[in-house]
Amino acid sequence: MEAIFFRSLAAEIGPLLKGRRIEKIFGPAPGVWTFKLQAKGETLHLLFRPAKSAGHLFLSPVKPDNPAIPTAQVMWFRKHLQGRRLLDFHTDWTNLKIAWELTPSRVNDFNYILFDLRTEVSLTTQLPDSFAAAVEWPAFEDILANNEIWRQYPHISPPLRKHLHSLPEAEAHAQYLNLAAGMNDQFHLGQDSAHSIPLTWKTGNHDRTYSSALEAANASGQSALFQQLNTEAGREDNTRLKRERKRLRRNLSRLEQEEERLRSFIQDKIMAEALQAELYRFKQEEGLENVTVSHPEHGEMTVPMNRFLTPTENMERYFRLAAKGERGLRHVKRRRKQLHSELNDLERGRLPERQTTRETAMPAPTLPKRYRGIAASVFTSTDGFTIIRGRNKKANHDIISKAASAFDYWFHLQDGPSSHVILRRDHPNREIPQTTLEQAAALCALKSYRKEDTKATVMYAQVKDVRKVKGFAHGQVRVDSVIGTIQVDMKSSRQLESKLAK
Repeated sequence: MEAIFFRSLAAEIGPLLKGRRIEKIFGPAPGVWTFKLQAKGETLHLLFRPAKSAGHLFLSPVKPDNPAIPTAQVMWFRKHLQGRRLLDFHTDWTNLKIAWELTPSRVNDFNYILFDLRTEVSLTTQLPDSFAAAVEWPAFEDILANNEIWRQYPHISPPLRKHLHSLPEAEAHAQYLNLAAGMNDQFHLGQDSAHSIPLTWKTGNHDRTYSSALEAANASGQSALFQQLNTEAGREDNTRLKRERKRLRRNLSRLEQEEERLRSFIQDKIMAEALQAELYRFKQEEGLENVTVSHPEHGEMTVPMNRFLTPTENMERYFRLAAKGERGLRHVKRRRKQLHSELNDLERGRLPERQTTRETAMPAPTLPKRYRGIAASVFTSTDGFTIIRGRNKKANHDIISKAASAFDYWFHLQDGPSSHVILRRDHPNREIPQTTLEQAAALCALKSYRKEDTKATVMYAQVKDVRKVKGFAHGQVRVDSVIGTIQVDMKSSRQLESKLAK
């Protein structure tokens, strides 16, 4: 994060969070933190991800998905922070640091929570001396002449120098004085908010402009961080996919070896039958190591014997091994079919059930990670967005209560029963093309009591505004706020399911 922008952000977010209680701490991914804060009305989350050049500190009404089991570090922070309130804030903005005082605790002596945008969040008993240091500003001429000035003055960042160099000297000097005095009332974010950082100056004609630093930080963070977490979740699935594929192929190879061993057992049946045919010749003999016998179909053969067993016991042993081989081959056949089925599922991107100590929802084939175990169909819009539709009442209930993100879109017929449809969004600010909205609405109408009509009206809302009410049947909900409605032409939508189905 750029230092001068961070100065404005700290001045806004510091007093805003004063007095709020920390209700819970989450760790959605390594190096990413979510602090659920006390708030009137809508839930408030402080999200933090440190990084050398593009750290994030912003507020969001929704939190990212979290692992079923929190890490030891998360549990440590919960022990030392949960239930404490944030008090006065302090900044070392040139080094991208902000800290809040904490209410006293009975379990520790930590007085501050410190966010360093470059490295980490930590608890400390006292703040570093840099928090009390006065900020010095170099001469304008030195900024233009010295490429390494940021080493002595970290708030004179390379993006700032680049911006000042791009302006006429007089204009650049005036803007530098305004920035040093804190006279900036507009904040800017590049058109690709997921890959740009918020600044106090414009970088192009297509920048988005915000009236507060917090708004710009929220837009940047929600676009970049939620998208990054979704990408990492997909990367984790790809790694697991490769691991599972390797495991199945290894098991198939072992199955081939087992089949060869079992077939050798079945060959023992021939020797048992040959012994049975001529058992009368040496039934009373002992200590035989092998005998030469003639099989009615396979002719003469030499049969190895266990000298510690009688001829009759040797014959029975060969029959038992043959029976074991036949039983084993039936199992091998079933197991091979199962392994090939699992391998085919993997080739289609379907992952098997995770074995965990907690009960978790498992995926239906090809469904995104959070929808596993839910009876739902998955579609891809022509714009590339994932759409999930419940197949029954329980699935309609589960996709809202267990799987959908708070910022996903939910669709339902406006005037009667229908399936519940979820349109996935990577982050709260993601814009959805009208074509995708219409396709999601059509998929909803095609599984409703209006499916044979010519027209249907479908409403849609954010999932966070759709509530399950205690006592209602599965699939029945209350909608607090509707974004809009879409008219669906049922005749033109008949072939949509097969077109969009994965």
